[in-house]
Amino acid sequence: MTDYPMLRHFFGAYMHEDWGDEFPDEWAVADEFVRDEPYSVAAFATEMAQLLANCPEEEQLRHKLLYTFGAAAMMENLGWKYRDWLQAMADHMQKASGHPQAS
Repeated sequence: MTDYPMLRHFFGAYMHEDWGDEFPDEWAVADEFVRDEPYSVAAFATEMAQLLANCPEEEQLRHKLLYTFGAAAMMENLGWKYRDWLQAMADHMQKASGHPQAS
């Protein structure tokens, strides 16, 4: 299994413990990533698909996000399931980057 370097980078560097002080919401964080690193969006989406395939349980995704990747993103507090939120984040980034297959 991959160690997900792009996911580690995004969640550790962009969704760190202070992201809520720097951005109005998680979508603004994603937009900043797309602006800063547009050529990383494809790798992010690929790794996200691998993560979602390799972690079928919600608790696995939560653990990866919070403890492996170091994200400060307790999305259940905002009413999200981690699987749905992670997929929405990948979709949002692809759309924001102008990816032709973005939904």
